[in-house]
Amino acid sequence: MASRQLNYIFASIVILALLLAAAGWRLAGDSAISRSRGLSPSPAKIAAEPETANSPQGDPVDRLRAAKTSEERADLMSRFMVLGHARNPAMLVAALSDPDVKLRVAALEYSASLTPLEACEVYRASAINDQSDVREMTWSLVAPHPQENRALVYAEALAKGSPQVMEEVFSEMGRQPGRTLFEAMIQQMLKTTEPARSARILREVQAWLVPGGGEIPPFTGPSAAASWWSEQRKNYDEFMLRVDG
Repeated sequence: MASRQLNYIFASIVILALLLAAAGWRLAGDSAISRSRGLSPSPAKIAAEPETANSPQGDPVDRLRAAKTSEERADLMSRFMVLGHARNPAMLVAALSDPDVKLRVAALEYSASLTPLEACEVYRASAINDQSDVREMTWSLVAPHPQENRALVYAEALAKGSPQVMEEVFSEMGRQPGRTLFEAMIQQMLKTTEPARSARILREVQAWLVPGGGEIPPFTGPSAAASWWSEQRKNYDEFMLRVDG
């Protein structure tokens, strides 16, 4: 009987010790979690962090338009480009309207760090810029791109550019002629509602077909040219040379 009582007392002591140890471990764990949470900033604190040189805040386009001086705009543009913001292409397009021509040129220079399609969106805007220096740089930057990308840029200029811009585009297109560029001219010729623009493109379409060889009829209008091309397209290679013998 005495032995059973001793065993009971001993078991009670062991259980009590285990309970006390478990309580201690729990308190220690809670304390560690509290300390860990205290070291981690809350989302509100993260959002409130001040802007640094390497992490400009806000939308690049809005920030650019709100800047008061060209120096401030140039600095913002540089920092956002380093950051790699998703809105950088739109920011560069917005910069092409800046009163400071140097900033417009800088926007074009930054476009080299974009993807080819993103860069072409910038070039579509710069191709119809009212500053000749901006357009000249545009033609140089566009030239190495694939013909499909160049067609996007040239088509924009043919659709919206001034007569001077159109002449520049025709000159650039003639340096590396191709079927994709030719068909871009036909599409714009049919889409435009401006008779003078359509007539000028039609003259260029007619002129492009002469070096390719074969008998080319004089086109009476855009629809006649487009209809003739739809029938004869199979007879021309990608360089606009006639291949039907």
